[in-house]
Amino acid sequence: MKWFSADAPAGWTSVIVRAVNVALVAFVVLQAKEWFDAGAFDTPATSVDAALIGAGTFLLYAVLKWGKFQ
Repeated sequence: MKWFSADAPAGWTSVIVRAVNVALVAFVVLQAKEWFDAGAFDTPATSVDAALIGAGTFLLYAVLKWGKFQ
């Protein structure tokens, strides 16, 4: 179980900041992918995808934070 808390965030602010950072990076990478693949940006679709990735990341770090105190 030691691996479970190896990178557990210290507080909820850290959980949120990590998730937002991942969502922003995902948005930029997905926009670049759209530009290279289709020659145009697809902002609505990449926004939704980045939000889903950010939400998944939030859940991951929330579980890690919760597991740290068990």
